[in-house]
Amino acid sequence: MSADPLSELRIEPHDAVAIAVSDGLSTDAAERLASQIAGRLDQLSLAAAQRTWIVATTGDDERAARVVAAIAKHAGDAAVIVHDPRDLDGLTFERRLPGQRRGGMYLNAVWQSASVRIACGDVVALVTGLSAWFNPPDRLERDDLNADLTLGN
Repeated sequence: MSADPLSELRIEPHDAVAIAVSDGLSTDAAERLASQIAGRLDQLSLAAAQRTWIVATTGDDERAARVVAAIAKHAGDAAVIVHDPRDLDGLTFERRLPGQRRGGMYLNAVWQSASVRIACGDVVALVTGLSAWFNPPDRLERDDLNADLTLGN
């Protein structure tokens, strides 16, 4: 892999891209990653309507708001949302792959439906931050995120 993993990101014109950002990142780190990712998506001519930024939350509203503000500086017209673990309409059930634990879990629907997923921050924090409130945290795993690219972890 190259020194800049974003340079290897391949996106088709019809792709829907979800970018999950942990509210555990510092605002400087979130802003730096948002700038880099937005620049790469602009370079690939991906329309803003096909990008969604999702702040994966730990429940700290002030920290989430600071990360949203950092992302918004570079998101342009793309959607920026804060994951709500209590909004059942915003969740999708994911069955784990064969060979993994039985059953499944609920994760953010926008993240699940995206054709390209970019994760920013600690992977375990992101899985927890994109999860439903009733998913047992001790049963969540790194592999549950299913990110195509992970940055800043």
